[in-house]
Amino acid sequence: METLEYRCPNCNAYLVFDAKSGDMKCDYCLSHFSVDEVKENNETRGKVYNEENGHTHSCEESDSEYFSYSCPSCGGEIIGDATTAATECPFCENPTVITQRLKGEFKPDFVIPFKVTKKEAVSALEKLYGGKKLLPNAFTKDNRVKKVTGMYVPYWICDCEASGTVHYDATRVRTYTDGKYMVTRTDIYKVIRGGTVSFDNIPQDGTTKLEGIHTESIEPYDYSEMIPFSNEYLSGYFADIYDVNSEEVLDRVAERAKASVRESFRETVIGYSTVTEGQSNINIKNGDIHYALLPVWMLNTNWNGKTYTFAMNGQTGKVVGDLPVDKKKFWKRVAMFFGIFAAVAALIALAL
Repeated sequence: METLEYRCPNCNAYLVFDAKSGDMKCDYCLSHFSVDEVKENNETRGKVYNEENGHTHSCEESDSEYFSYSCPSCGGEIIGDATTAATECPFCENPTVITQRLKGEFKPDFVIPFKVTKKEAVSALEKLYGGKKLLPNAFTKDNRVKKVTGMYVPYWICDCEASGTVHYDATRVRTYTDGKYMVTRTDIYKVIRGGTVSFDNIPQDGTTKLEGIHTESIEPYDYSEMIPFSNEYLSGYFADIYDVNSEEVLDRVAERAKASVRESFRETVIGYSTVTEGQSNINIKNGDIHYALLPVWMLNTNWNGKTYTFAMNGQTGKVVGDLPVDKKKFWKRVAMFFGIFAAVAALIALAL
């Protein structure tokens, strides 16, 4: 299996993509190189090094394809699954891009590089956890927080056009005095809205490894910063290829487009006392669809058999996270509260 690593021309240590500068950076001698420079000077050298020194093989386990190969830096064994496209050696942390996974139909059209650094992601995670006294200790330990991982998530970026109509039942209610009577008048209206709405860059994740609720919650991305894909941006991060193909996501894209159309139409139905949506007929015409890798900072923590996920948009810094409550801490604080209350009540009773 063909793999690729990027070496510093100055000291031969490995290079990673630096989110802060947008360059390839050597953490050993602190040299910086543009992506174009590294692509021109290091790509061929990296491939030759891996082909001569790396060892790879694949195997089948539980109906899933796994692979392993020897790290060209330390010789340690690295294991990945069928969707792994970029990873690191668990022994020496040497970053490796698995180019075999990024060819043909699995080569992304675009990528949005990381702009948020790991330091900023850790700081955001500490802020999310900060001050939450009932959070389990497993979430607040410093060594745990620093395990937040930068990952390129596969997305399908879709364009489409939605056209149709939505019917609403609406009322206007007026109350007035007529002589000695109080009169309530209700006028009933049938309201129809219709039109065509074009959508560009509707994102839909192409992986079964993440819950859609997390990937959708950290949207939106700024797609004006989406650039043609190049392997260099993956160095120093994890990356997966898609395991949900484009045809499978079109239904979800259509539902998001329809929901947006209904919301847009509803916003124009104003001046009524009540509005109830009725029959709707919205048709979707699919347009261009592109395959892209988008940046996400991730941390999964297991607690009482459930996985809690912290996710951050690696471009904008938008954060979403699941937080549990440590029941032992909760009841301890309740007992402490009642203890203090009882002590105060006793002192008041003695004073009387």
